[in-house]
Amino acid sequence: MELLDDLKQIDETLITQLNQIAYNKVGYWDIRTEVNNGTSIEFTNQKSKEISSFDIINCGIRAFRNGGWGFSVLKDLKRESIKIGFQKAIKLARLSESLTKIKFNIAKNNPLNKKFMSSTKKSLTNIDVEDKINLVKSHEKIASNYSPYVKNTHTIYMDGSSQNLFVNSFGSKIIQDLSVLRLFCMVYTNKNGVTQSSVNSVAGIGGYEIAETEKAANLSKKTAKEAVELLNAKSPVGGKLTVIADSKLTGTIIHEAFGHACEADLVLNNESILEGMIGEKVASEDVSIIDNPSMGQGKQFNLPYELFGSYFVDDEGIPSQKTIIIENGILKNYLHNLETSSRMNVPPNGHGRASVSSERPQVRMGFTYIEPKDWSLDDIIEDTKEGILCEDFQYGYTAPTTGNFQFKCRFSHKIKDGEKKEIMRDVSLSGMILEALNKISAIGNKKTFNYSVGICGKGGQRVRVCDGAPYIRIDDVTVGGLN
Repeated sequence: MELLDDLKQIDETLITQLNQIAYNKVGYWDIRTEVNNGTSIEFTNQKSKEISSFDIINCGIRAFRNGGWGFSVLKDLKRESIKIGFQKAIKLARLSESLTKIKFNIAKNNPLNKKFMSSTKKSLTNIDVEDKINLVKSHEKIASNYSPYVKNTHTIYMDGSSQNLFVNSFGSKIIQDLSVLRLFCMVYTNKNGVTQSSVNSVAGIGGYEIAETEKAANLSKKTAKEAVELLNAKSPVGGKLTVIADSKLTGTIIHEAFGHACEADLVLNNESILEGMIGEKVASEDVSIIDNPSMGQGKQFNLPYELFGSYFVDDEGIPSQKTIIIENGILKNYLHNLETSSRMNVPPNGHGRASVSSERPQVRMGFTYIEPKDWSLDDIIEDTKEGILCEDFQYGYTAPTTGNFQFKCRFSHKIKDGEKKEIMRDVSLSGMILEALNKISAIGNKKTFNYSVGICGKGGQRVRVCDGAPYIRIDDVTVGGLN
């Protein structure tokens, strides 16, 4: 892997000079640099809304001293600019130390010197922008022509290629080449004054082959079909009901209502319902929840690319790894970055992430999921006398401090005497996440296990994530609808 010219300024000579500047002034420092380029194409109702390309250089320099951080951002990678930015970060760290009441040191980690490269079958830079535009136009046409009830279509194509360089005072030097692609489709339908919508996306780490998979090719037709089917759906009568949730809905609930509460920065800020609960029972004994953003998991879903929420190392140079959050109902771990792990005196587990190098790393999820068990979907339905089968996620609200959640699912079917009945819409679920986790009475097998992709926001930043689950059954859930 050849290092780009823009990144070659950060060589061993400069690193030695930086260590000399930092000596006895700070306890830790790191530099994250990246060179990014990519394309964004957006169409609405078969008309171009925006077509853009970008070529960006970002550099973030952090310095730490006894509980205080200093952060300096550069837009060029000239050697003298880096030295000046480095000195500013040290000055800010020393000022921050004088103002903070929480004193601690960053625990030293073994240095990592490695190069990583994501595999691609069709390099994004070798695909002409006109081909990408034609791809979007094709999806817009398919969705618009699917039915006379289709009133609005929206398709977005985004890709990006980057080379990242990370160095720190522990002696790490990590180079990464990554390329990502996401294709997003939304369709609105209307019939007799009723408006419905559906949205789907395909995304991953890899090349243009992501856009040529069968799932991507069927994206717009699938979305239009779902939006049309919802026009004839009914809304349920609310109450306490048994709910069967699919992988998309379950994964979203686990990510939003539970996963954020596991982020150690929220725990330390007294913003998590899970504060002080390590080692305690927080879910049914059949429930195990994992966050594993490591590479190589696309194979279990028969994908020719990597999962959208995966990465080689986090943005603090810690390798991605499988982290057991809940094991058989017992809370085992929080998710950590360097700061939270140092403050809690535990090893970091690779969850310090930033949207770009010019933003500070926060504790973030990668690929969060419930491990599958033994139930088939047919068995779960047949074993349910009365309830609702809920599929996909529309929108929701969560509060990590209290565990309260409310989600609206996209599709639902009534379950009566162990049989799947008519389709329903406008079904919402609400409750307290720890109560819901303890009311899980069935967890699907590997055949029911799937994942979804998304962009997660926190602290003004957005990072790519995945969540997943098998179908699960939860008893006594508060269900609401328009009726």
